[in-house]
Amino acid sequence: MADLKPVYLICGDDGAKVDSWRSRVRRRAEAELGPGGLETFDARAEGPDAVAAALAVLTFSTGTRYLLADDVSAWKAGELAPLTDALKSMPPDTVLVLIARAKPLKGLVKAVEAAGGELREHPAPKPWELPKWAIVRARECGLRLEPDAAKLLVAIAGPGQQRLAREIEKLAIALHPDVTARAEHVEQFTAGETSPKVYDLADTLVAGDLQATMQLAEELAVRDERPSRFIYPIVGRLREVHRAVELIEAGVGEKELASAMKAPPWRVKKVLALARRADSEAIQRALCRFADLELELRGGGTLDEETAVSLALAGA
Repeated sequence: MADLKPVYLICGDDGAKVDSWRSRVRRRAEAELGPGGLETFDARAEGPDAVAAALAVLTFSTGTRYLLADDVSAWKAGELAPLTDALKSMPPDTVLVLIARAKPLKGLVKAVEAAGGELREHPAPKPWELPKWAIVRARECGLRLEPDAAKLLVAIAGPGQQRLAREIEKLAIALHPDVTARAEHVEQFTAGETSPKVYDLADTLVAGDLQATMQLAEELAVRDERPSRFIYPIVGRLREVHRAVELIEAGVGEKELASAMKAPPWRVKKVLALARRADSEAIQRALCRFADLELELRGGGTLDEETAVSLALAGA
């Protein structure tokens, strides 16, 4: 195992990775020293002086000593002096882990680097990166989350990583011993207070009901839903209906649609009802409009998110 640094500063707003760091440190400390092997400090209640004082305490225990201070972003720059002085002469066989759940103080970063420590930054993924993040997180739980399922999970559960992680864990438990999570599983097991409304919005847009579409969009906006959360359910439904129209035009019977679409019968029934009233060319134009919207939201345009999504809904 690689040699440990005397100090680690873990920072960033990727809560899942930061919490994973904390858990690993605790497991290692308890594996080497037994229960209580990790000395912890809540930086919201204990200042840098408390950590510095603990570093100065002589112990008679053998092996590496582990200390962890959580949420050091709560500290003020003027309070750092006792700790920065202590870091200049770190006791041997001691590892201090500092966790900053926001941008760390510059003075703390410099002190850690001067002490031969290491800075680990874990910024939260961008909204469009969350499905890939969810796939990786699911893999860590022994679950294969299909790409469409990952997008749907983010659409239903929202952008909060802790919430996404909990929903992934729930999926893994619900599907055991199966290790593959598909979109229908996410729709069935993932909790989301606003998901029915979001799918109602998708269905009204596919049906070509502009008034109902904009009304539902406004209702969701009032509930503080991020407009970008509408996109995946809408695009998913557009693709399903377009696929159903293609199969119907190719002569595939209703009984064979579920197998051809690789979807459960109850879902095919809803899609089929929309497909019977759908215009294939209009659906293709709508899909192109939402592809343009994705580029807009990723920084390729000049409009704010709410305006861009509203224009896309109206245009589609």
